[in-house]
Parts: sequence; C-alpha cells; structure tokens
Amino acid sequence: MTQNLNLCTRCGKPRIVVKTWKEYIRGSILVHTSTSCPDAACQKIVDGKLAAQKEKREAMEKERMERALARKNKKS
Repeated sequence: MTQNLNLCTRCGKPRIVVKTWKEYIRGSILVHTSTSCPDAACQKIVDGKLAAQKEKREAMEKERMERALARKNKKS
C-alpha cells in the first residue's frame, strides 16, 4: 500500500491535515485540504515566505496593469 505524502518545503517532515472541506460548483464537487507542518516554528516561517511571495505577485500584477493602462492612454 503506497501512501501519498505531502512534505514540508522547508524541513521535509510529512505535513499533517488540519482541515478538509467540500465545495460544490456547478454540479462538481471540489475537495479542499489544508495541511500544516507539525513543527509550529517551521510553519510560521513557511507562512511568512508564502505571504511575501503573494505580496510580490500582487505588486507585479498591479504594475503590469498600470503599464497596460499607460500604453492604452498613450495610444489614445
């Protein structure tokens, strides 16, 4: 029997399932699973890195939209 493990990206320990929920969208069922590192200090560091990545992505998207708007206004 094989077990599908989700490992922590920082320490490599097997992650634990914190929460599982179902979402129904247009007749389809999506199953979401939230996992966490068993080491709380490690999980806090991972959460911080993920938040920084998300903030960077959002800033890049905002800049991209501003450049597209500037190009559109320049053409007009």
